[in-house]
Amino acid sequence: MRSYYTGLIHRPVSATIINAKINNIKSTQLNNTSIPIPEKNPEGINGKMKAGHLGLRTTDYEATIQWYTEILGFRLLKKWTAGDLKLAYLAPANDDNFWLEIIQDGNPQPGAPQPILNGFQHFCIDVENVDQTLAALRHKNVKVVREPFNVPPIGKRCGFIIDLHGNVIEFAQDID
Repeated sequence: MRSYYTGLIHRPVSATIINAKINNIKSTQLNNTSIPIPEKNPEGINGKMKAGHLGLRTTDYEATIQWYTEILGFRLLKKWTAGDLKLAYLAPANDDNFWLEIIQDGNPQPGAPQPILNGFQHFCIDVENVDQTLAALRHKNVKVVREPFNVPPIGKRCGFIIDLHGNVIEFAQDID
């Protein structure tokens, strides 16, 4: 039996009870809020999109990993390098579906644009096919800032776009 927040009190409730309550909700509004939740859109550009991870840039790779694991209880899933980059995936203590990617740049080249040293760098959306997703977005005049590429250490194919404000969004698919 797990402890779930069920309104005004914190009490142990089984997942079966929680699922039954969720299934009994007839409206598309969240309980205890006035935010209407629209229907899902399986006919969109990629009807099977879902959140993947959030990338966090840092100037102190080890200290950042230590803080998230020791202070917030995140679990270290994997560390790896890609060229001059140091990267790591962390997951919250009890959530296997959201990952935080820690990123530290190596030595930027002279004259190169200033890298993001601290703060959120991008978020990732998992898709079935990165190439098809980017092609569909190009038809909507979305700027692709990094063409698809494979990252064998983590079993992913990735590509990046920017939104209307210049925020970076990654699309990733599993590769065999």
